[in-house]
Amino acid sequence: MNETTSRPTDSFPDPAGPNPLTLAKRKYSWKYVGNVAFWIQRLTGIALVGYLILHVHTIHDLQNPEKFDEALKLFSTPIFKLAEIGLLATVILHALNGIRLAMVDMGVGLSRQRQTFWYFAIGVGAVLFLAGAIPMFIYRILRHS
Repeated sequence: MNETTSRPTDSFPDPAGPNPLTLAKRKYSWKYVGNVAFWIQRLTGIALVGYLILHVHTIHDLQNPEKFDEALKLFSTPIFKLAEIGLLATVILHALNGIRLAMVDMGVGLSRQRQTFWYFAIGVGAVLFLAGAIPMFIYRILRHS
């Protein structure tokens, strides 16, 4: 063998193979971000339309005070308060991912779409979510009467 084709013995691959978690992280964290962002945008949009329909239906119940009082009583239960926290997460994720998509459509950050998704939509979104969800959880669920 000549020197260009021979390798030192310490550079042979590990017989057990690479760590599957590392492979999954490398495979899904960057390559499929566009697909993940697409589905997040669609699913959060559908969830928001569902919320809007429920909201309009409840407002329609204002004509009947008894039904409206029943609805408000139902919405004050802890399970609906948890759903409000989920609504907060949905709105934040949909809004920030939508801003990212608008930036991409305008040509801003075309070469860094994946990083923008993770840092802006997910990173900033997580900070905003925690800033809103923690007080909601403390004051609406833990102190529920």
